[in-house]
Amino acid sequence: MKTAYIVGISVPAAEFRARLAEIPGAVLVRELPSSRVVVVLPGGTPAKTLASLPGVTSLREDRPERLSRPDARDRP
Repeated sequence: MKTAYIVGISVPAAEFRARLAEIPGAVLVRELPSSRVVVVLPGGTPAKTLASLPGVTSLREDRPERLSRPDARDRP
């Protein structure tokens, strides 16, 4: 099972994306405001692997229920 994380970064997204390539199967899904990105890790990859990348300032698991509700995309 894949897990999504919201990651705070202190480097440009392009630089972070290049570093993220060090983690097999990790995908940068999208950029968010305030120097944050959404990253999906494959099952079995510990969050500490992502947290240890240079430029990571914060890390929290995204709540899957936000995406699984049918009305989630309709909210402002």
